[in-house]
Amino acid sequence: MRREATPGGNAAIAGLLPGKQSNQPLPLAGPEGLARVYVNGAGVLEELDSGMSLYRVKPHLDLIRYARALIHSERDELKFIWADSQSRWLFVELHAERESPTGARVILQLQTIDPPFGLTLRELDVLTLIAAGFGNEAIALRLEVSARTVTKHVENIFTKTKTARRAGVAGMATDRGLLRLPTPGGPESFPLGTGTIERLARQLEHSVPRPSSRIGKRPIYVGMPLALTGQGKPDAIEMLSGAQLAVAEINARGGVLGREIQLLTVDCDTGSEASVFQAYSQLISAEVDAITAGYSCVETKIQKLIADYRGPYLHAATMASAVQRVRDDLSNLGNIFQVCASDINYGLGLARCLTELESAGQWRPRNRRLVVLQPVWPGLDIGLAELDRRTARLGWEIRVLSDLPQENVDWDAVIRTLHRLDPSVVVLASYFTEHSIPFQRAFLKQPIAALVYNLYSPSVPIYLDALREQANGVLWATTTGLYSDRIGKAFVARYQQQFGRNPGQSHASIAYDRINILAGAWSRIGNSRRFDKVVADLRSSVYRGVNGAYYFGTDGQVGLAFPDDTQDPSISQAHLVFQIQNGLHRILSPRPYANGVFKLPPWLERPQT
Repeated sequence: MRREATPGGNAAIAGLLPGKQSNQPLPLAGPEGLARVYVNGAGVLEELDSGMSLYRVKPHLDLIRYARALIHSERDELKFIWADSQSRWLFVELHAERESPTGARVILQLQTIDPPFGLTLRELDVLTLIAAGFGNEAIALRLEVSARTVTKHVENIFTKTKTARRAGVAGMATDRGLLRLPTPGGPESFPLGTGTIERLARQLEHSVPRPSSRIGKRPIYVGMPLALTGQGKPDAIEMLSGAQLAVAEINARGGVLGREIQLLTVDCDTGSEASVFQAYSQLISAEVDAITAGYSCVETKIQKLIADYRGPYLHAATMASAVQRVRDDLSNLGNIFQVCASDINYGLGLARCLTELESAGQWRPRNRRLVVLQPVWPGLDIGLAELDRRTARLGWEIRVLSDLPQENVDWDAVIRTLHRLDPSVVVLASYFTEHSIPFQRAFLKQPIAALVYNLYSPSVPIYLDALREQANGVLWATTTGLYSDRIGKAFVARYQQQFGRNPGQSHASIAYDRINILAGAWSRIGNSRRFDKVVADLRSSVYRGVNGAYYFGTDGQVGLAFPDDTQDPSISQAHLVFQIQNGLHRILSPRPYANGVFKLPPWLERPQT
């Protein structure tokens, strides 16, 4: 195995119901669809006049957040439409009472309605954006669809509302509150009041309040350090959404031990030890009951901070170095659990994939040269030594380009280097779509007759959204991924209902599983603050989640990979190898999880130039 520098080192590559129009509230689908409650500035519900209102409103956490944001805004009222997890349409009205005896509060009223004018949710999205003044091209960009599709939706809206002009439907939508939240395409640069309230709700959600000290009233807090504004943001959104879904479902069932779960998030730069340390310190100071994370906790200083905290910490940093420190010092670091197998398993999975493809006659390499592109990331070890050992006996030569910077990679220069090295397999060893998307674009401008194999990053929805057909043929692997079984499909359906989009193939579902793992331990122990007993329960229990089975009674308290760490799928998660085919992720291995068969990538089917 040879490590090579790209030319010139880093410097070279751095680089609404039918009827007459009115301003009256929309009609109810039935009396059972009405709920009215007070929401105070802390987001706490108070009964108003209906014995069932709290029960109906409590699962709708986003609505409570919007009501809380209204209190902190300069607005006194807001009307909008919201679709709940059962795809019911709710017409929501918020009215601020700033002089009440108990302090400022909001009356939150929601009504179940039939879709106004027979609109679809996508047509409501388009109507919302028309009301905000966006043209068809801008709407297409925000919704990531073609301009032709938007034009068709606009025509449908004109027909259904019996309105012939954009100004007419825009005025009607704003007057009657036919605006959707969450804002289609995101609230950034959205000029209407709904966008303002959604942006403020996010800011308030990402602040860290001090928990209430009242016995029996305090929620169970889960802290989440997330890269919400920097590198890794698409992943952070996946993690947050998966956790939010789990919390909403658990709270709808009555919470844990009669208490609600709440998420406390802190934005941080996962590439900066100081930023991560500050985020964890902030969460620990807020007395959270557990912390869950993705890329964090690889530095010794941060692990010591978490050890001193003593509460359960579940992460998916997939770093063998982090696991080794737990293995070496379990008495002090015993509250740290890596919920999936370590990055060193990627080498094993790659060697197995290449061997299986060649043995089955599905692919014949032109030569036995393999190049690994590895942007700098502290502690990353994808198991190159084991990959080299397993492939060397089959005649493979591995070369590693390990001096790529984390940011501003000159991918065109990298592709020129690949042409010089002429491999049959190119492995991009990065977890970030900020690397994998521009690499694939550069690769297809001057393709090589080689397989492209990624780690994990294509699991994030933005990868397919950005590349579309350019992603077809790409192979990728993850040590923890969304199964295509009955449990996985049910999760996808619930996620779609909650957020109106599909989850990715890994981090949304593992974040969902982490919350449920913790909730199970808290329920069995009966006290979320008995950290020692909760940690012991996590160490001894098995949980079957969306991404497979979790068992931490291992050396280093790390999740097991199937089939490399164990042949027992009841205590492990499958190391899944996918291929993108016709815009879909197909699992190629291992069995019995496969739901697809390898196909030659498009750039290998046509003659290379």
